[in-house]
Amino acid sequence: MSRLNDTKLAYDKLGELLYKEIRRRRGSARELERIRDTLNVAFYLLGWAQFEYLVREEANDIIEGKARAKTVDGHAWRYLQENLKSLPVRRRLDMIFHADQTTRGNLDRDYSVRNEAAHDYKIPPEAKDVSAWLQALEELVDKFGQ
Repeated sequence: MSRLNDTKLAYDKLGELLYKEIRRRRGSARELERIRDTLNVAFYLLGWAQFEYLVREEANDIIEGKARAKTVDGHAWRYLQENLKSLPVRRRLDMIFHADQTTRGNLDRDYSVRNEAAHDYKIPPEAKDVSAWLQALEELVDKFGQ
């Protein structure tokens, strides 16, 4: 299991506390609603950062295994291994999910949404239910190596 579960638990707890505070307030809760939006985006981006780390590790494992081959393909994999730092996340996702094009296509779309959230501070639809989204990421991690 990855740290995504711990992140989900932390998000759920903070979300619950914030919800209770919003309900407790008698006046305007507009400031707390803004804080909740910020919390949602922050945990959404944290989940992506943790997922990207796991994607890098999984891709590295795949490349290391293939680079051991004493064939022409092994030479190509060793070249890739030497230039691994320049390999973008999307290419690493191609490596991991090459046999599951539906998941790969969804991740490509999701990564574009992630970039908008990280760079333009657009609130992604997934940030409305971060807990479920983090659980879905954990399920994707479980698919690694299958």
